[in-house]
Amino acid sequence: MFKPVFSASRQPAKVILAIMPTLAVLGAGPKGISIAVKARALEAAGLDAPRVVLIDRGAVAGNWSGRQGYTNGLQRLGTPPEKDVGFPYADSWGPASPAVTAAMADYTWQRHLIAHGAYADWVDRGRTRPTHRQWSWYLREVAEKARAEVIAAHVVGLEADGERWQVMMEPGAAIEADGVVVTGAGPPIRVAGQPGGHPRVLDGRSYWLHEHAISTRVAQNVCVIGSGETAASVVISLVSKLPKHSAVDVLTSRGVLYSRGESYEENRLYSDPGDWPGLAEGHRREFLVRTDRGVVSLQAEAILNQSRGFRALAGRAAAIQAGERQVVVTIEYGDERERVAYDLVVVAIGFEPRWFEGLLGAQARHRLDQAVAGTHLERRIEADLSVAALHPPLHLPVAAGLAQGPGFPNLSCLGLLSDRILRRYVVPPEPVRPASENRAQERRQRV
Repeated sequence: MFKPVFSASRQPAKVILAIMPTLAVLGAGPKGISIAVKARALEAAGLDAPRVVLIDRGAVAGNWSGRQGYTNGLQRLGTPPEKDVGFPYADSWGPASPAVTAAMADYTWQRHLIAHGAYADWVDRGRTRPTHRQWSWYLREVAEKARAEVIAAHVVGLEADGERWQVMMEPGAAIEADGVVVTGAGPPIRVAGQPGGHPRVLDGRSYWLHEHAISTRVAQNVCVIGSGETAASVVISLVSKLPKHSAVDVLTSRGVLYSRGESYEENRLYSDPGDWPGLAEGHRREFLVRTDRGVVSLQAEAILNQSRGFRALAGRAAAIQAGERQVVVTIEYGDERERVAYDLVVVAIGFEPRWFEGLLGAQARHRLDQAVAGTHLERRIEADLSVAALHPPLHLPVAAGLAQGPGFPNLSCLGLLSDRILRRYVVPPEPVRPASENRAQERRQRV
């Protein structure tokens, strides 16, 4: 695609045809939408933004609706809705920053509520967290307002072709892109022996697709494997629907369900990770464990504190053996090992963060291996959230937590995420220099 670029000099305007770069985003969820919206804001501010194409086999923001698994849509959002597609509205674009921020104001959570006459009610009720379904409505409305370009397709391959990506989709279609952003949840992480499609063994996605069909007469002895937000949501669902004499074991390697920290010192690193690279790697890893991985939100904790019928059980699920009437879980804890039978098992230990590797063609795989060069992928993520030394660029927000900041893999700084990625494809405006400095430069040029 070509875009006319106009000369900024005072001479008669001269039109130059410049190739508009294309940025392909795998997934039409919050991250992809935030990038598409920011590109529109950059255009409104007079900057040359790339073409942003969102590719998703499902509906826009579909994973939040309750119709595609991952949630029933009724759970409360873990982050404040004020952390919307533009948050934290950072000064990332030099002299153009005020114009970019002004353009982004059309896409805020508050503007969404105002448009629907619900802003005062939301404020008067204490700025409650929206449900996942309400959040999906907001995201879809933002995508429509920004005229986001969305392709409804299933991506089946990524291949590096010179300095561009070939993005292959079913049924045989393909687009070329100068950069690719990978978003969205991968397939659920599995336990050894875990069968697929078994009615008594569910995961962090399929549970919500079968939630209403779970028989309370059959599922009276349940094991939920995991200690994070997904596991907590499943436990809350189960204890609210199962009979009082039912029992829910929550199997966690640490034996305790820990809640997420919400202090200013913790939150600020999610919003502004400027100090993050200065922390030792060990301290960064500890921070991620304490505040993000394997912990539950304060909202989920408040519900669990008032719930009965479940207990935290220390151990690791080493294997699963599923039968017609029961599921046997092999539990390891230290040197101890035991087998426990349950009516129903839900494996909620997270989703595969490197699912995209299965899409890579031979050349792309070779280039990624060379770029990682024997170290961990998460150590090779640069400021623009791309893999260092990999061309064409592959942006991996989900892997950027350790190197760049804890907010990039989740919803904590969507606006900064879009700034970081788009800066690679946008020439920022030069700072406005004082008139005296301009005159001095003109004198030097004459000399």
